[in-house]
Amino acid sequence: MKYVLYQLKRHPLAIIAILVILGWIFLAFAGPSLLSYTYTEMDSTFQMAPPGVNNHLLGTDALGRDILSRIIVGSRSILTVALFTSILSTILGIILGFSAGYFGKAFDTLFLRSMDILMSIPPLVLSMVVLGILGDSTIASLTLIVSIAFIPATARVSRGVLLSEKSQEYVQAARIRGESHVYIMFAEILPNTVGPIIVEATARFAYSIMMVASLGFLGVGLQPPTPDWGMMVIENRPIIADAPWTVLFPALAIASLVIAISIFSDFISKVLIHER
Repeated sequence: MKYVLYQLKRHPLAIIAILVILGWIFLAFAGPSLLSYTYTEMDSTFQMAPPGVNNHLLGTDALGRDILSRIIVGSRSILTVALFTSILSTILGIILGFSAGYFGKAFDTLFLRSMDILMSIPPLVLSMVVLGILGDSTIASLTLIVSIAFIPATARVSRGVLLSEKSQEYVQAARIRGESHVYIMFAEILPNTVGPIIVEATARFAYSIMMVASLGFLGVGLQPPTPDWGMMVIENRPIIADAPWTVLFPALAIASLVIAISIFSDFISKVLIHER
């Protein structure tokens, strides 16, 4: 704990990043109750109103919908997808990577070739292909889609950290005691490799936000009436010259959250590497 506080003093950007992340979490779950307008409400007398007009703090879009309300409600869905994507891709990546690294031989070769094939496909393209197969864009389907796209990278990281621990004495001792393979992988090795895995999961959280925003920008993300930051950017692009705030504020929301999580991931990496 002392080292964490020491690192925070040395990296004030990490403190700002943590505050930004906590701020978005607060807004996602408490913000809607504090707003003057709902995210679907249309103020026909104030279409494309600039920030501050008629209590529209960030202005309105072409339909008179409050930009602030849509950003705050949209943050809930994007944070939910990103969180569960990180959890799901990390769990499945650990299972696949640990199994390949532990058992080796033919299974490891098959794993590596399969991961090479999947990683040769850009995650965004892979997500769009899976989305086309599933045929809908709900929070559940987006979570599954983005998780599938991120599993290969997480699995390779998990395999790498397992291989670095596989020959350690405590693993050999567990085998001599007659422990099962599952016990050795997840009760012995996993606790000693949790640092790099946490760093990878945190990085995937930031990538997930970018992925969901990108899918929304391409028009295949969460569908109306659910607000989507990426879709807010693309649907307001035709009026950017007359109402730049309709594009600027959703773009700033994406950037602020992604940058904050990236800085936090870098900070976590420094702390865990020192402890290790």
